[in-house]
Amino acid sequence: MEKQLKVLTEKLLDYNKQLLYISQQAQEQQKEPDFFEEVKPFADQVKQVVDEWKQMALLWVKKVRPKHIYEVQIETAGENIEKICVEAFYPSVPHRRIKQFCRSIEYTLLLIEECLEESVQQ
Repeated sequence: MEKQLKVLTEKLLDYNKQLLYISQQAQEQQKEPDFFEEVKPFADQVKQVVDEWKQMALLWVKKVRPKHIYEVQIETAGENIEKICVEAFYPSVPHRRIKQFCRSIEYTLLLIEECLEESVQQ
């Protein structure tokens, strides 16, 4: 379970970086995206990974009870990445807002990754 959770966490970290880039591009180009061509396929892809990750992460938190990681953080990180994976495409959404969400998501994901590393070493 830990290996799969680590893989999913890394995928979400990668999506998180992509979202920052997408937001930056949207701000520079100032054009509305085609929702069904660009936004929805990406959002669906992210949601699928988030759903699997959230389910596995919640089980892991209940089982392992890692320090400084709580179920609410898992829920919040999942909700936030789903929210911004749509918002990042739109130039009307401030890049600063996306950046703040990305930092929050990254913090939780890196914390989980760190705890997973520690459990492997023990």
